[in-house]
Amino acid sequence: MSLVLIDDSDTVVKYNTPGGWIEDGIFPEFNQTAHASATPGDTATLVFEGTSISVYGSQAPSGGESRLKFFVDGADVGSYQPVPVTDATHNQLFWTSPIFDEASHTLVVTVDPSDTSSSQQESPLKRAFWLDYFIYQTTSTVGKTVVIDDNDPSVTYSPKWTPNQSDARLESTRHVSNSQLDGAWAAVSFNGTGISLFGSSGSPGPDQEFKASVAIDESQAGTISQTNENQLFDSGVLPPGPHTINVTVLDGHSLVIDYFLVKNDPEIPFVAPTAGSSTSASESTIAPSPLGTTQVSKAPPIAAIVGGVVGGLVLLLLLLVAALMWRRRARRSNQPASSYPVMSDPWAGKRISVTSMTTLTEDNESQRPKNFGKQRPPSRYMYYE
Repeated sequence: MSLVLIDDSDTVVKYNTPGGWIEDGIFPEFNQTAHASATPGDTATLVFEGTSISVYGSQAPSGGESRLKFFVDGADVGSYQPVPVTDATHNQLFWTSPIFDEASHTLVVTVDPSDTSSSQQESPLKRAFWLDYFIYQTTSTVGKTVVIDDNDPSVTYSPKWTPNQSDARLESTRHVSNSQLDGAWAAVSFNGTGISLFGSSGSPGPDQEFKASVAIDESQAGTISQTNENQLFDSGVLPPGPHTINVTVLDGHSLVIDYFLVKNDPEIPFVAPTAGSSTSASESTIAPSPLGTTQVSKAPPIAAIVGGVVGGLVLLLLLLVAALMWRRRARRSNQPASSYPVMSDPWAGKRISVTSMTTLTEDNESQRPKNFGKQRPPSRYMYYE
């Protein structure tokens, strides 16, 4: 099973119109977007294919009395009632569904006031909750964005990492490397066409510096370093299939790993780099991008390798055909001019009774050749014995 993440601003989430939903958002909300409503009966609907789903969001420091109710396939399956807080909190788990059969399900989130008199007086900007993202469990990941949280059991850490809680992190969890020790590493295997790493520096102070190397499969490692809270690394397009990413912290810095996003796009073919576009070792540094731009990928040129193997096989086949044709032609040139067998003379060894053909017109013994017997009838042909 994999976990698919759907942002509140994704077009697959349908908000009722007209309604009281507004869209806003700040860091650390996912994609810096969130939806809120103070209008009773407003709904947010999401159709998903999976076995369970969770809803995450932010809680504002307000006295709003509204709550969220959750319906799956028409059945009331739970609610979320925010508790008063003095400071805004983010990445909070509002609700998790029961386990369903893996099939298409419809989740409807409904704004339900617990106190009708006060709910109408509250502004949406002062509501007690904001929808941020949905995470559901499924086996169907093609065309979806799979999330691997830092706390996921598929992520392997060296002993130099410490897990802790932080509402500024996805699902409120993170892993921090020990800045006193070099070589802290984390690795995760995934199946897809690309992967991104999100996190930040774990070092205190205004500089927030860090340095780490990132390698995918057996490719040459590149380095990343930055000072802002954002996307640290993007692999670019990878050939579809299983891969492994390895992140190693360098130079005694500290790194925070928050989560990985895996792409599974079947519409993007892998294009092998050409000779003119290859990256030298001196250009292997991978600069992180806060906007998520595609970085240099060190994936092996699978298409070029396959093309070379196929080309070699075709050349070998052509050489074999040419050798067979040459051998056949050489064999023909060594045969005699006529391949037909020599026929023996049918008359060889026969004794000729006469040396010429005589036409007999009368049955007169005096006119017969002496060597013709009387017992033979007159004939115009020669006899052979």
